[in-house]
Amino acid sequence: MRLLVVAMCSMILASACSKDDESGSVTLEQKALFLDWGERVTISFSGDNISTYSISSYPEGWEEPTIDMATMTITVVAPEEGTEAAETGTIRLRGVIPGGEYVSASLYVALNTLEVDFSAQPANCYIASKPNAYYTFDATRKGDGSQIATASVDIIWQTSMSLVQYLTFDNGKVSFYLLADADDATRPKGGNALIGGYDAAGNLLWSWHIWIAGFDAEAEALDYGAYKVMSRHLGATVNSNASQQDILDSYGVYYQYGRKDPFIGPSTYNASRGIARTLFDAQSETVTTKMVASDSETGNYAYTNANPTHFITTEDKSADWCREINNEVKGWSASQKSVNDPCPYGWRVAPAAAFSNLQITEDVTAADAASTYAAAYGWTLSNGSTSSFYFAAGRRLYVDGLISNIYDDSLLGRNAAYEFQPWVGYNWTADSSVFAFWFNKANPTTSGVRNDLQMGRANGLSVRCVREK
Repeated sequence: MRLLVVAMCSMILASACSKDDESGSVTLEQKALFLDWGERVTISFSGDNISTYSISSYPEGWEEPTIDMATMTITVVAPEEGTEAAETGTIRLRGVIPGGEYVSASLYVALNTLEVDFSAQPANCYIASKPNAYYTFDATRKGDGSQIATASVDIIWQTSMSLVQYLTFDNGKVSFYLLADADDATRPKGGNALIGGYDAAGNLLWSWHIWIAGFDAEAEALDYGAYKVMSRHLGATVNSNASQQDILDSYGVYYQYGRKDPFIGPSTYNASRGIARTLFDAQSETVTTKMVASDSETGNYAYTNANPTHFITTEDKSADWCREINNEVKGWSASQKSVNDPCPYGWRVAPAAAFSNLQITEDVTAADAASTYAAAYGWTLSNGSTSSFYFAAGRRLYVDGLISNIYDDSLLGRNAAYEFQPWVGYNWTADSSVFAFWFNKANPTTSGVRNDLQMGRANGLSVRCVREK
């Protein structure tokens, strides 16, 4: 009991204990403020069983915020332009309870923050490429712009704790903040997240993929003549095989054909029926992908859009996860962007024609080909004028959702499993065929590229986006 009391008293950020077992709390109406130079902002606060209030800390170079007890507000004033002051920091409002202990509430402040507003660009995916930036999008609109009655939002999953910060919902708009990468301040901390929009009863209405990667999709697009193709897989935070971590981060995310919501990649770059990397919700609790067999209840878009963390499995490797008769209307289209297209605004899932005439540029006949290309985990592919490296992310298997980029039994039409050591890559096309490429360590000359592979739509594969015409 004595240890329990000590532990309870130590939780001073949320509550506190005095000698008389008294407790109290302090609450600010906002968790973060993003201000311009010299801007003045007043926000409200409240407290329970608090005798006095004070500002216990604030950023270096800033004025001490003022407390108005008559209105229960604090006023924050940003430094004037040219002042030597911290650009970000924390203001802590402290309250003392009658027993002498104190509780506090924190307000994050950021100065001259870049604001990025996607409200006029409805999509199911938003690329967040700027660090220390405040992002906004319209959470009352689906990817095709159609309206939904969103009443609240929350983080369904994110690839690291506190990746998406200070998520708010006001007047139909979602806003959130992204920090800079600890090793490169010019880039955001990379990752992926899924934000959900809910109705007043708490039912999920729609979800949006936040793709956090420091690159310019437009500037880096591959010019394939009739098509401008993204230079990396959808969801990839880097595009490099300089290290094992870079290879893993270059895989991106996986999609079952026709679905808008991504599934995260493996926890290791050389995945042989591997498990996925760990995901977290807004409370830093682990989020797990659930495997659900396709049937009349689960094999439809109403179910998958309401359950974006459910991977729909099949027993037949050639089967479709979707049981709806006319699923093409709600799925992906080779001619136009559909309501469930997973690509950002101005982009759509690449049709098979975008990958026409791509060939391996590396010399697979070289005497040292087996050792040279084994660790590459992809090929440089070219149409004769434009070259780019394509990563072999493998797939999430239709039968159990496990991730493998090690082998496949269909590329060369063999009945038994034919091992492509150590990697194979696939990309869904909007036509529902698969663009595939592989490396066979045992005989590198049989490595190759195919643009007409047929696979069951329950497989989770990589996606590349093309610029809308």
